[in-house]
Amino acid sequence: MKTPLRIRLRRLIWAPLKLHAHYQVYRWKRQLARTPEVQARLLEVLLDLVRDTDFGRDYGLARIRTIEDLRKALPVAGYERVEPYIERMKRGEKGVLLPPDTRIHMFAMTSGTTGTPKYIPVTDFILKTYRHGWHVWGVHALDDHHDAFGTKILQLASRMDEQTTPSGIPAGAMSGFTAYVQHPLVRQLYVVPPEGSRAGSAATKYYLACRLGLQERRVMPMTANPSTLLSLAKTMDERKESLLRDVADGTLAKDLAFEPDVRRSLEARLRPQRRRARELEACIRASGHLYPKDAWDVPLINTWKGGTLTLYLRELPEYWGDAPIRDVGLIASEGRFSIPVQTPGSAGVLEVIGTYFEFVPEEEIDAPQPRALLAHEVEIGRKYFIIITTPSGLVRYHIGDLVKVVGRMGLCPIIEFLNKGQHIANLTGEKITEFQVVSAVNTALDLLHLEVHNYCLAPSWDKVPYYSLLVEESDLPAGRAVELAAAVDKVLRALNIEYETKRSSRRLRAIRVKTVPAGEWHHFDGREIASRGERIEQYKHKFLVNQVDFEKSFTIRGCYAPPDEA
Repeated sequence: MKTPLRIRLRRLIWAPLKLHAHYQVYRWKRQLARTPEVQARLLEVLLDLVRDTDFGRDYGLARIRTIEDLRKALPVAGYERVEPYIERMKRGEKGVLLPPDTRIHMFAMTSGTTGTPKYIPVTDFILKTYRHGWHVWGVHALDDHHDAFGTKILQLASRMDEQTTPSGIPAGAMSGFTAYVQHPLVRQLYVVPPEGSRAGSAATKYYLACRLGLQERRVMPMTANPSTLLSLAKTMDERKESLLRDVADGTLAKDLAFEPDVRRSLEARLRPQRRRARELEACIRASGHLYPKDAWDVPLINTWKGGTLTLYLRELPEYWGDAPIRDVGLIASEGRFSIPVQTPGSAGVLEVIGTYFEFVPEEEIDAPQPRALLAHEVEIGRKYFIIITTPSGLVRYHIGDLVKVVGRMGLCPIIEFLNKGQHIANLTGEKITEFQVVSAVNTALDLLHLEVHNYCLAPSWDKVPYYSLLVEESDLPAGRAVELAAAVDKVLRALNIEYETKRSSRRLRAIRVKTVPAGEWHHFDGREIASRGERIEQYKHKFLVNQVDFEKSFTIRGCYAPPDEA
């Protein structure tokens, strides 16, 4: 397809900035070659931030000079250690966790999937490292996909001011904050403006992204979660008649929940596009639906690819076409931890510039004093929990992310995210991980040539306990549920030696497939997103839960056990 003139002009305008961008990436690569020195210097800087704070005095950090000193003074710990200090910061106290002159832009809230939301201070230091990581990622992505340069970016953001702390500091989504602080030139590259983050619900955000996006013929989606792309695509098809009317008339559907000032700002961006509406009508007549692949030329899709999200990737081509998919890297409210530098796979180079890393071997994480390795000491092929020290005042912080080291770039490890450590179910010592569940189900689906769009494995208590695989009945042809139960159970036994042991000793019965009504997962995920403040880019569907009464929240239409246990 010939590149439109406006795209070519946009590329010409940005050419000088590209040269500067490539120079910065060159400097980044030079730092990777000196990973031990870069990390050691960063630790000094980060400890200087907290030494003279209340936190630093409470833990004697003024005496700390080396990583060995730090390990003796401060064991690995999670949010519970810093929470009292952050609560004081939220009330406006100074010098608690960071120097008193530190500017706190906001508190980035986690998604809350492991409990109540956590609040991470966002400072100038954090913003600088966050931008740097995206900068390096973007240069590599556009170098590999030249045709994507100049294409409008379709990204959904959530509110940065979902809450306001007692001292008046906003708390919410980092994506909403970065949208507002973008350089005006950069902001022009985005389909949805910053005020779009103030949409009243997830459904409204999806519709708005479709409405503004349909004004373009070429877009590049960018989201942390591939399930967002599927929801957006389904919204486009479900509301295609309303969208076509809006495109033709230059309007925005009146049933969408927007604050009056936000609606006025958004409507000012709209214009009638009758020709575009006719093009979209032709797409609907040809295919019977309106999906992103019908409406847009998509040169590149950017989203998470690793861990438990591979099921969503199987569905993307049906809605988005065959565009290449590039991983955006391991990113959390606490910071960016990896930068993928190629499109295949999901692994990324450890982001050693803005976060100090330690690695605890997977099998040692529950030890009283787990052994911790530095970035250059890890072994390729091994699995580790990452422990971080950050510019937000988090010191030796256990974030719960399990990664696998898959290679190196110079002395810097290349890591692949597996799963959150908390995503484990354990009835009798088997310790099944969410990553193992997704791997087992995906393998079973491939073997049986089945397509299941969503599911969840949950423990079920009985005289002999077992696990239930909850699947929508519309996804399973008659008679195939028993095969699926047997196949998933067999693969999981091969993946998890403890599960195999418990099955062989009959302490666990085989997996049962239990069917729920069609559309149940869509409604469940919608309720979960709403309960988390509509932060759709942070929500991740759970493929494994550890609550034994989880299935009681659903209407069970059928229960299917493998033949030897029916």
